[in-house]
Amino acid sequence: MANISSYNKYHPEYRKRKALFHLSFLLSNMLIMKEKRYLLFDADNTLYDFSATEKTALNRLFGKYGISTSLLPLYHAGNRECWERYEQGGLTLETLETERFRLFTEAAGLSYDAAAMGTDYSQMLGEAGIMIPGAISLLETLTKEYSLSLITNGIASVQKARIRGTDTGRFFDHVFISQEIGYAKPDSRFFSHVLSVLDTCPEQCLVIGDSLTSDIKGAVNAGIDSVFISFDGKTSEEATWSVASYEELLKLLED
Repeated sequence: MANISSYNKYHPEYRKRKALFHLSFLLSNMLIMKEKRYLLFDADNTLYDFSATEKTALNRLFGKYGISTSLLPLYHAGNRECWERYEQGGLTLETLETERFRLFTEAAGLSYDAAAMGTDYSQMLGEAGIMIPGAISLLETLTKEYSLSLITNGIASVQKARIRGTDTGRFFDHVFISQEIGYAKPDSRFFSHVLSVLDTCPEQCLVIGDSLTSDIKGAVNAGIDSVFISFDGKTSEEATWSVASYEELLKLLED
């Protein structure tokens, strides 16, 4: 039997087969979603607006130490390097807190105490919890149908402070923080721990996150379906699905 690509797009058989293919795809998605019981949400830039939180905290920190914000690119470069090393298992979070400011002060030619800056910054991050618009409404809707968990590579004290400050702990049955587990996303052992605590299997879970290197790669490593959420409209071939808004996510879960 000829496949769909064998026909000209104007041929009646092409349109028929395309419609059947689309219907089959929708039914397949529906069957997969019916199995889902546990939604595993990443925190930063998935629910919590880390970009805005980071900007607020860094402005406070630089103001306290009298450092020009024109030097922020040097901080961001060192910070990215540290998080990449952490995700690869080459750095602990305890070390990261100081290391990113050691790299910054070294690059900027400053003589401030990197450990003190790291401690101050973590405290300021925890005090500046900001949610992405629509996140609270999303959680209020989904908690009626699913068990929600937070999965994050963030620093435990910072994440807990932000959860308290935004009163979002009430939505989550579990909060999984890499610093407390001992493994970080995308390490499959992080997700094995999550599955063990939830007492469930990969087929009943769905990872939702904005990071291809930690959330989506981690889900793939653990054999869990995933949704890549990008408010810029980017998509991922590695993720099971890609969405560009909370509305698209709700539609995906409801179909």
